[in-house]
Amino acid sequence: MGNDTTIIIDDDLVLDVNSGIIGTKNNLSTTTTQIFPIDDVINEIDRLETSINNLESSLNPKTTSSLSESGREGVYEKAGLLTNIIIGVIFALIFIILLL
Repeated sequence: MGNDTTIIIDDDLVLDVNSGIIGTKNNLSTTTTQIFPIDDVINEIDRLETSINNLESSLNPKTTSSLSESGREGVYEKAGLLTNIIIGVIFALIFIILLL
C-alpha cells in the first residue's frame, strides 16, 4: 500500500497532510519539496469565517448593524412593521375611495 498521508493534487503534485509540504514528482520518482504556508491559509479562512458570520447576523432583523449605537436592537423589525401598516392603510383608503 501507498502512503496514506499524501493527497494527489495534480499529475505532478502531492501534498503531505501531516507536514503541509507540497512535493513534485517526476518520472524518476524523486521528490522535490516546497513548503506550503498552511498557517497563512488557516488564518485567512478564519478571517473569512468572521466576515461571513457578520454578514449572516446583519440579515437578522432583530439585530443591529455593526456601527450602530447600543439599545437599538429590533429597529429593522419595528421599521418593517410600521412600513407595512402604513402601506396597508394607504391601500385601504384607495379601496374605499374606489368603492364610493
